[in-house]
Amino acid sequence: MKKPSFLASIVVVLSVIALLGVSILYYGVAPQIPIVIAAILVTCYGLTLGFKWKDLEAAMAKGIFYGIPSILILCLIGILIGVWVLNGTVPTITYYGLHTLSPDFFLMSTVLICAIVSVVCGSSWSAIGTIGVSLMGVAYGLGISPAMTAGAIVCGAIFGDKISPLSDTTNLASATAKVNIYEHIKHMLWTTIPSFIITLVAFTAIGFFIDRGNTDSKQIETLINVLNDEFMITPITLLSPLLIIILAIKRMSPIPSLVMGLVVAIATTFYTVPNVEIGTILNTAHNGYVAETGVEAIDSLLSLGGLSSMLFGVSLILISLAFGGIIQHIGIAHSIIEGMQQMLKSRGNVITSTVISCFGINLTVGEQYLSIILPGQLFESAYKRVKLHPKNLSRTLEDAGTIIHPMIPWGVTGAFIMSTLNIGMEYVPYVFISIITPIVAIIYGYTGIGLTPLEEEKEIAEDTIEVTRNVMEG
Repeated sequence: MKKPSFLASIVVVLSVIALLGVSILYYGVAPQIPIVIAAILVTCYGLTLGFKWKDLEAAMAKGIFYGIPSILILCLIGILIGVWVLNGTVPTITYYGLHTLSPDFFLMSTVLICAIVSVVCGSSWSAIGTIGVSLMGVAYGLGISPAMTAGAIVCGAIFGDKISPLSDTTNLASATAKVNIYEHIKHMLWTTIPSFIITLVAFTAIGFFIDRGNTDSKQIETLINVLNDEFMITPITLLSPLLIIILAIKRMSPIPSLVMGLVVAIATTFYTVPNVEIGTILNTAHNGYVAETGVEAIDSLLSLGGLSSMLFGVSLILISLAFGGIIQHIGIAHSIIEGMQQMLKSRGNVITSTVISCFGINLTVGEQYLSIILPGQLFESAYKRVKLHPKNLSRTLEDAGTIIHPMIPWGVTGAFIMSTLNIGMEYVPYVFISIITPIVAIIYGYTGIGLTPLEEEKEIAEDTIEVTRNVMEG
């Protein structure tokens, strides 16, 4: 069994990227089949290196195993969204949103709202799956591009996830680099805040110049009236999403939180939908809600949710994780990062290489945790070599691992976004914060802005020890 060489690994990765790019961008096909083809090619390469089929098969199963919680969450959210439309949760938030949110500032407001929810919950998925779904409804009503709205939702959600001490990826990045979680978050503000401000400015500018089609105040009023006539608009319908957010704040695991939210949503349905039958609720949970109001905009807006609507995302996650398992087992990503070590002679090169590695793992494997753990382990010595404190490493892992991941349509979070928000890959160009942050990180690497030298930390620690000793002796 031979280890893949640096050059061969580069060729494999570039081939996979070319295959995905041509298939998805040029031919417009869904990501699943190109990834299957890529997995077959990489498997064949692994066999030529001496890997046994049983081991590669086990690697695929292992990759899928780690994604099972995400798949279950995706399925539960699909079921929940269907019930939320039936019981009036989504219509209620849409109704209030159409009343209160200004079209000109809607995209900017969307970023801020999702950021707040995500910071509080510590989860981008919770923000996207709750308030994000309803904001998509408001966008349809206001005639604002669903792709832009999805981009704004994702920007806010991942910003909040990135700086929340409750976030799993934030804790993972700090733990991987052996940095205190609050020091890590404080250091991230150097790159995150400028990127977030630029994102807000961009969406504010877009809000004033976008073409909202033929939507006018009369059409919005018609939508509001139809929502009011067809559904019970009441704050009671908000109990389910509020419960999920509260449980997320309390650090309850997502799956039981969603189950409890679903129970409350079903209970609410018996109050908000007169004479509703259990069979109707069960069918909606599986097939989603089908709106038949006679108003095309409303019918298009509210025909969503259900377990079946998530099967696209589930299949994409399964295939991507199986492919990622093969890539990791063969050692392709490891070989590329090891091969880059000789380039790591300056601080700028070290940070740039970390960004490229995190992005490359996300692009080829579609796995967020691996894009943090693997570069974090392999680049730790490089940061010490160029006299950079480990919190520079933990920040860069987030700047390129966590924040880029939602832009990868075949990644776990990308599949979740597309399935939950009922959107295609067209949201990707509008995830401005994910585009800007890695660039800011690289600029800081070469200019020295916002970098903490290792010596500085040692001197501070030594001064602190000396002061403590003097106080105790005095």
